[in-house]
Amino acid sequence: MLKAIHSLIFWLTFMGSGMVIQFTFLASWILKGNGSVDSHRLAQKMRLYWSSFNLWLFFGVPALRTLQSRSEHLPKQFILVSNHRCNLDPLFVFVVGRPLLFLSKRSVLKVPVVGWWMRLCGDVPVDRSSKESRAGSLSLMRERLQRGDSLLIYPEGTRQVDPNLTLGAFKDGAFQIASELKVPIVLLALSRTDKIWPKGSLLLQSRKLRFTISEPLEIGAKSADDLKTESFEKMTTMLKSLE
Repeated sequence: MLKAIHSLIFWLTFMGSGMVIQFTFLASWILKGNGSVDSHRLAQKMRLYWSSFNLWLFFGVPALRTLQSRSEHLPKQFILVSNHRCNLDPLFVFVVGRPLLFLSKRSVLKVPVVGWWMRLCGDVPVDRSSKESRAGSLSLMRERLQRGDSLLIYPEGTRQVDPNLTLGAFKDGAFQIASELKVPIVLLALSRTDKIWPKGSLLLQSRKLRFTISEPLEIGAKSADDLKTESFEKMTTMLKSLE
C-alpha cells in the first residue's frame, strides 16, 4: 500500500510539475522563436531544473547547486555516454547537473510531458529500423554539437533487460561522432536502475539512486573503435565498483 501511494505521488508530481513548467514558460519559448537556438536552450535549462527537483525529492540526489559544483571538472561541452536499464534513466542522467540534448527513439516524442520536453529542447529523434532515419539523426547530432550543445547517447542502443548482464555491447555512433568532431566523452554509470522501476510495473521501489561520473575521455587522435573499447572497459569497471 505504501509503495502504491509513493508511486502515485511521484507520477502526479513528476508529470504535473512538468506540465506546469512547460505552460508557464510557453510564452517565453514563443517570444524567443519556436525552434530557435534560444528557445531550445531555455527549454533545456527548464528541463534540467524540473529533473533536478524530482531527483532531489524522490531519489536522494543532492540539489542542483550541489550537482553543479560537483560537475565543475566537466568540460563546457561533452557527449554523455550512459548505461540504460530503466525507462526513468532519461530523468536520472541529469545527475550530471548540466543541460543535455537526447538521442532518442522517435516514438518517445509521442509520450505526454516527456515527449513535449523533447520537442521543445530540440532533441534528436531516430527510427533505428530506417537507414535514412539513422543517417538524418547523425547529421542532426553533428549540427547540435557544432552549435555547442551537450548530447546524451545510450551506446547500447536500447534498454538492457538482461538482469545477468552488466553492460550490453556498444554501438559505434557516439564514438564516431566524438572522434570526428573532437568532442570529449563523459561516462555516467547508473547502478541497477531497473530495481527502482522494474519492467512491467507502475510501482517504484524506494531506493536511493547510486551513480558515478568519469573524468572526460581525451579524444586526441583516437579512432572510434579505440574510444568505444576504452569507454566500454571504463564503464564496466565503474558499474562493478557500484555493485
